[in-house]
Amino acid sequence: MTRHGPATKAGSSAAPRATAHSGAPRAAAHGRLRARTAASAALLVVASTLVACGSGSSTSAGRNASCPSGVPGVTSNSIKIGLVLPDTGGPVAEAFRPARGAVDARIAKQNAAGGVNGRQIDVTWQDDEGDAGVFTHAVQTLVQTDQVFGLIAQTVNLTDQSASWLQQAGVPVTGLPTSPIWSNYSNVFHLGSLFNKGGAVDTYGRYVKAQGGTRALIVIDPSAPTSANLADQMAPSLRSQGITVVGQTSYSENSSNPAKVATQLRQEGADTLVGAVQADAFIDIYAAARAANVNLKVALSSSDYGPAQIKQRGKEMAGMSMTMAFQSYTSNSPAIKAYQDAMTTYSPETESPFDDLAIVSYAAADEMIKGLELAGACPTRQSFITNLRKVTSYDAGGLLAPTNLSKPHDPVSCFNFLKVSASGDSFATVPGNSPSGFWCGEPVPASAAGS
Repeated sequence: MTRHGPATKAGSSAAPRATAHSGAPRAAAHGRLRARTAASAALLVVASTLVACGSGSSTSAGRNASCPSGVPGVTSNSIKIGLVLPDTGGPVAEAFRPARGAVDARIAKQNAAGGVNGRQIDVTWQDDEGDAGVFTHAVQTLVQTDQVFGLIAQTVNLTDQSASWLQQAGVPVTGLPTSPIWSNYSNVFHLGSLFNKGGAVDTYGRYVKAQGGTRALIVIDPSAPTSANLADQMAPSLRSQGITVVGQTSYSENSSNPAKVATQLRQEGADTLVGAVQADAFIDIYAAARAANVNLKVALSSSDYGPAQIKQRGKEMAGMSMTMAFQSYTSNSPAIKAYQDAMTTYSPETESPFDDLAIVSYAAADEMIKGLELAGACPTRQSFITNLRKVTSYDAGGLLAPTNLSKPHDPVSCFNFLKVSASGDSFATVPGNSPSGFWCGEPVPASAAGS
């Protein structure tokens, strides 16, 4: 993989990698970033009218050679894609650490299978250092100097300024939605965004009701704007299923007292704790409530947790639930098995392959590949954008709940809910209500949202 940018300096945390099309193994989101969102069931089959050289896809180098020249990043046998992510920059870079290996794995898997329409995918990448200004410079370098066809942006630094510039340049972008900006530009594609303000869905309420919850206290983090946005979705979702929301309380990690929330739960007669706070903060509150013998039927965190949290704090988490917008590694589904095989084969050095940012990064690369396939044998940026935007049930090969790319402002309606065992040493997916295994719901009518 070609490497550019600040991290090529001495002391960089990541060394240059081989080009992605070599096929060789490579050496938040949201809760923490809670844009850990995505959106999952069988391989996507879409009937689209392919442009330029006509319908259908050809693996013939001769046919590719007959395509018009001058399309950025496209040759007869390769297509160049840019990747931007925080490789350096403190805690944000650490949260995104698994992203690069996951992107590498999906691209390498595709190249090993022949690439897309006879072209190998070549990825060149830039470090945005966790800074919006650096991100803008990195994007401009990739587009203007490196002449990439499109971008995979695994970052928290997409701004209206950079998104507008990319739209004017006609550059297709896929990635993890970390703000409402991701839904506002026709060339920018996400996997389902929790930042959309298109209304609430009743999915959270359906789950809590099924678990026996009747009275809920919602906890938010006032330091995170996304937390209040999540609470605004959860409250009407709960009410739509007859669950009383007894209140909403603020909690800041390292400065608030979890015992006070436990006291409030008892005073309000709440049997349900719903958290839109940092992952560890929710565990602190839940543990305090259990220590105070608060009888909780449901403790639902909007953050998702992996094997590391179970190993470190499993006993404190026993019985709690969490949301996840993609298949859990505990599901043993064909999609998870295919993902695990790709990560083991092409990115064995990735320490946390089942970290949510690894999975959604893999899915962002898959979405880029889907767009390239739909762009046809003679791809253009516009054919990519036009045809991918027509997809109404994108699921990254079953990793995600199906999402309608033609309606980027729609709220996410399908989730997995995972529950930690009573012994606190494992967790499992709670079977959902849809054929894909996810819990799916319906929009909450505006008239009922504030009731």
